[in-house]
Amino acid sequence: MFDGCRKAIRYAMFTANLLILVGGIVVFAIGIWTLADKAFMERLLGSNLYVSSGAILIATGLIAVIIAFLGCMGALKEIKCMLLTFFIILLMIFITMLVGGILGFVFRNEVEEHMHTEMLKTVKQYMNDTPVTEAWDAVQTKFECCGIKPDGDSSYLPYKIWMDMNQNFRMKGPQVPSSCCKSKAVVLQCQQNPSPDTTWTSECYEKLKDFVKDHAIVVGGIGIGIACVMLNQEMMFVRPGLLALGHKAP
Repeated sequence: MFDGCRKAIRYAMFTANLLILVGGIVVFAIGIWTLADKAFMERLLGSNLYVSSGAILIATGLIAVIIAFLGCMGALKEIKCMLLTFFIILLMIFITMLVGGILGFVFRNEVEEHMHTEMLKTVKQYMNDTPVTEAWDAVQTKFECCGIKPDGDSSYLPYKIWMDMNQNFRMKGPQVPSSCCKSKAVVLQCQQNPSPDTTWTSECYEKLKDFVKDHAIVVGGIGIGIACVMLNQEMMFVRPGLLALGHKAP
């Protein structure tokens, strides 16, 4: 009977570690998703919390995968030292992943406060700062928008900000960046005489703000959710398993 209990505990621990392994893979994938094609926006956001939360999730997800694999091996082989090390490191991963998830939510609350000011400031740097230029072009192309409205002017056409605040766009030359144009076929007409027929008229700030806030919910929710799942599995199976296998858990 005792041997049967040991086997049951061993396989329960193996299952718990397998779930943690899957959770680590999910968190790692979410971190990659956050940084893969979103990092270009950091220059316009006025905060590095967005990218930092993604980087934390990537690091902790990768470590969780490695540690969970070791935990699976330790459970099957009943290697107490490996399981104890796994237990301690998993607690650290839980805390780090929880911080990454919280950063996602914190950043969501800071978006409106900083992003509008930062975006207005970078309009002047377009074509004079390569990262800024690439960030604006990527945002305008991706979200099919052009420019930004100054504070308190709802009637302002967003694309006019380029002529009003950037010396590279004047009435006698291009008036908007080419990334504001709806297609390559109308770029010349679009840049020389912007209109709703050829130029995106939506404001980039509103579209980028909505996107980032929605994405931050996903990043924060998954980071915190997986961290809680890991802690739950650790408390339910790993710690009792260590005790059952004759090792004093912390």
